[in-house]
Formats: sequence, structure tokens, C-alpha cells
Amino acid sequence: MIGVLRKDGPPDEALLRRAIAALPYPTPDVTLRSVGNATVGIATRPGFVDESISAPGELIAALIGRLDNLDEVLADPTIATHAPAGATSADVVVAAFRALGVDAVQRFRGAFAGVVTDGRSFWWFRDHVGFKPLFFVQDAAGIVAAGDARQALVAAQLPDEPNLDVVQWMYIGGLPSAAPSALKGVSRLAQGSHGARSQDGQTRLTRYWTPWSRFETATLTVEEAGAEFLRLLERAVRRTMTGNDLVLLSGGLDSPAVAAYAAPEHRRRSHKPLGALSAVFPDLPAVDETPLIELVAERFGMDLHTYRPQAKALDDVEAWSRRLASPVPTLSIPEVYEAYSRVRELGYGNVLTGEFAELTYGKYPHLLSHLMFKGRWITLWRMIQSEHRRTHASRRDLVFDALMGLVPGTLANRILVRRGQNSAEQIPSWAAEGTFNPNLPRPDLLPPGWQRYRALQLWGFEGCTVTMDADATCAAIAGVTIRRPLADVDLWEFFLSLPAEVKFPTQEWKSLAKRALRGVVPDEIVDRRKKTFFDSHVESQIDYPLLERLLTAPRHRIGGINYDELARRIRARDLTLLDWLSIRELARVHAFLNAW
Repeated sequence: MIGVLRKDGPPDEALLRRAIAALPYPTPDVTLRSVGNATVGIATRPGFVDESISAPGELIAALIGRLDNLDEVLADPTIATHAPAGATSADVVVAAFRALGVDAVQRFRGAFAGVVTDGRSFWWFRDHVGFKPLFFVQDAAGIVAAGDARQALVAAQLPDEPNLDVVQWMYIGGLPSAAPSALKGVSRLAQGSHGARSQDGQTRLTRYWTPWSRFETATLTVEEAGAEFLRLLERAVRRTMTGNDLVLLSGGLDSPAVAAYAAPEHRRRSHKPLGALSAVFPDLPAVDETPLIELVAERFGMDLHTYRPQAKALDDVEAWSRRLASPVPTLSIPEVYEAYSRVRELGYGNVLTGEFAELTYGKYPHLLSHLMFKGRWITLWRMIQSEHRRTHASRRDLVFDALMGLVPGTLANRILVRRGQNSAEQIPSWAAEGTFNPNLPRPDLLPPGWQRYRALQLWGFEGCTVTMDADATCAAIAGVTIRRPLADVDLWEFFLSLPAEVKFPTQEWKSLAKRALRGVVPDEIVDRRKKTFFDSHVESQIDYPLLERLLTAPRHRIGGINYDELARRIRARDLTLLDWLSIRELARVHAFLNAW
């Protein structure tokens, strides 16, 4: 998807077609629409259409992804008076903009990014969470917005150069939501934001989604909240389905919860069982979840497919970095692509996952100190008593947990290290002094004590979306769409609105969700206490020859890295798991920079 507004006349169509062709996958079917001094366009290919363009008119739009709530948007009394010219999501966007202007974006639900223009003014926007990418370049002559950073670069006729500052901070950590792309001169629109450029060239960027305003505003009991969670979960799953769906199924709580509602809905729509794909590890018993996966698949009548992952985190890392126009932190793109490709080979087009549950309803730390700071003393004491009976934890330790909110973050980290509850080994030996703060391995302790619980619940609303941008592109290359029902906006806002003691009736990860899902998913899933950690699988991927090639004599150097020490550790072949998790991020950075 691309959109261009020029001040001095219509955009060059040939240039736009070259920009569209910069996508990292074939796009033989290109459609362009023009009005005034603006043109918008989409690119699709047979068997995979995840973009739409509106009918010609005085207002035109192009969209990546789709609106999940088309019927709800069209039922809005204000929007209903502006009938869309067609049936696509882009046509509905035009109708909504006619009625409400750019504020219409707040009504949309789904994974999407788009542009709208009347040939004089220009608007660009992105979904609430940032599942679909949107990049832009603007100057006095006009603006370009596109779903791919290199598309924007080509359309703006900028030289192909890396943004070294962005790349460095990508490794060290802390990129903000609106951090530029890794290509110099190309900006990234933050999640939950829209931009507007007027005829006179004035630009305004607005964060339209402000979920923090919902924090602890609800007045529900635990039972009422559980029932509402299930209602919203069912709707969220239904919204994201197409009728040709597959769930990436694990033995945890979250993907089975999605499957519980997706399975009957898929059979209603397609008269076929819902697909399931699961990674299994028969050679790594501590990692393998096969019995639980098979239990869930049988319970919901799913068509289960399993595979032993073969891809490794740094496979073809230079090619992937170039293809995605960025290093990709944290996410193992080769492994993700392997899964998405298998989905496509099985004949499915839409993938449902259980991702984002931790951010939506999972994290309970700092709960007791939050109740203390809010003066909810009776609730605090009841929870301490309840936890003492449930877990046999001493009341003294529970009170200590609450009082940790009074301790500054630096000191709190030191205390936890001494108590054996925190690891100070996360600072790699090759990091020069000051690159990382060795006293702060727990970033959730950085805010003042009275803000820690709130900050943790809002964790998913900040930070750069570079990983999600890459995931969306990786899915498009494979020819599938990815949907995450547990990140549904209404579901997320609902959990954010719950008082702490309702969201977490016990000091346990996902405690309200577990209580509500009993009877919805198998009891064996709800009662499971042991979380699967894939450490042995991850550690088995250490590729010393590749690390030696990328890092012992790199073309570019990142500030704060002692490359002599790094080379010594690689040649010694003695990296720990924590070392590997850090060094592979650095390898991705250098693989990207090797293109220049």
C-alpha cells in the first residue's frame, strides 16, 4: 500500500510503480487511484490479497489489512448516512471519513494501516496496537506513506543508507514508539496514531488511542468480570476469522482459549474442522508439549498438524535483514517464516495465535504494593491472608513484597539479586562499562513504587513496533495473514479497566482468565503449574562459525561493544544461554549493516 501527495502536481506514476515493486515479495497486480495532486495504490498477488483500494471519487483510500468490525462501523448512525461506494474495507474507510473525518479511525477494529486523501489534504493512520506497519517521508514538496520502509524510500527518491543511531539503539534497547526506521530518512508512524497534512503543508501527528484513561475505571466483581471476559473473547475470536483459519496451538492457556471459540465458529462458516499447527520437540522432553496439544485438538475436533522446527534464529540473517529493511530484535524470523510457510502449504490463509495474553491480562507483579499505595488496606490484608492460605507463603514475605514499593528501583534490584530472585548475569562481558546498567536487570522496577503496577499493565502500549512490522512482512511473504484475538482493543481495554484485585484475584499469572476459562478449556490446561521454557531449544541454535564471520571483524562498530572481548568469547566457544540471547541481537545488527 502506498499513498503520495505532491504540492506541485500529480505524482509520477512510473515512480510509484517502482516503489510498489520494492516490496520483498512479488506483486504482479497493481491498482492505482488518483485525485487532485495525490495517488494511492495497492499491490496484490494471486492467492493472497491483504490490501484494498476504494472506488474512484473525490475522496479515496488504500488500506493494508482489513477492518474487523465493518458491520458495526456501517451501523453507526452518523456513518450510515454516507453509504460506501463498494464493499471493501477501503470503501468503508472513505464513508467513515466523510462522516467523521480522521476521528473515524477510533471506531475501527482490526489489524490495518491506511491512507486517505482528497487530492489536497492527506491522512495516514495505523491500528491501535500497531500490527500493520506504516512508514512515511515528508518534506516541503509533499508526503509519501507506505506499508514498507523501502517503498517509502524509493517513492521519496532517497539514497539507500542505514540509520546508524536507530540501529545502535535497537541493540541497546529503548526505542520509542515513533522511532524512525532503520533506513535513513524514513519515519515510522507510532501505533494507535494518525497523521494529517493540510494543503499548506502543515503536519500534525496525533496519538488517538489513549488506553491509560481506562485504568481501573470499572466496578465489577470477579464473577461479573469473568463472564464479560468470555463474552469479549468470543467476539474477538469471531472478528478475526475468515473461514479458512488455523490456530498455532501450544499446550499453554492462551491458544487453547482461542481455539475453544474458533473451532465451532470455523465449522459454522466452512463446515470443516478448524486447523491447528504445533511445533513439537520429541528429542527435547522438557520442551515438548505434545500430550497437552493433542488433548486440546481432540477436545475441539481440530485438524492437527505437527512438525519439528528445523529453522534456526540466524539462518539467512543477512538476506532477511535486507528483505525486511531492518534488523529484527527478539523475534526469530526464520522460525516464524517456517511456521507460516507450513500453514500456507496446508492450504490455510489466516493464522490465529494466543499471543499478547501476557500484556492483556497476564502480569500481576507489584499488585500488593499497588493496593498499599491506593490505600485499599482491607483488600490488601485479605489478599495477604488468602495468599498465605493458598501458597503457604509467610505473611512476613508477603508484607515484604508490598513494602518493596517503597524501595527505589536501583536498590530494589540489588536486594533481589542478594535474595537470589534476580539475575545480574544479563550484562554481557563484551559490553563496555556504561552501555548497560548492571544494577537494573529488572526494568519493571524503574518507575516509582506507586506507579509500578500501572506501568506494568500499560507495558504493551509503548515501545517501537519494529518486531511486529517484521512479523507482518514475513507473513505476507509466506502468503498468510496473522491475527491475535487476545490483543483485541475492546478486550484489552476491558482488562485495563478492572481493579487490580479483580484482574488478579490471586497473586498468580493470568489468575482471572484461568478462573473464567475453567470448563472452556480442559482442566489439565487450567491446572497446569509448570510453564514451558524453550531454553534447551534456543541454546542448541548457537552458531559459532556465523558469529565469528559477522562479529570478529565487522565492517561497522557499535558504540559500547568491546569487540576484542567479543571475539575471545566466540573463539572460546563458551557462550551461556544469556550470552547467546544478547549476542544474536548484535549479530542481527551487523548482518543488516553488512549491506553497506
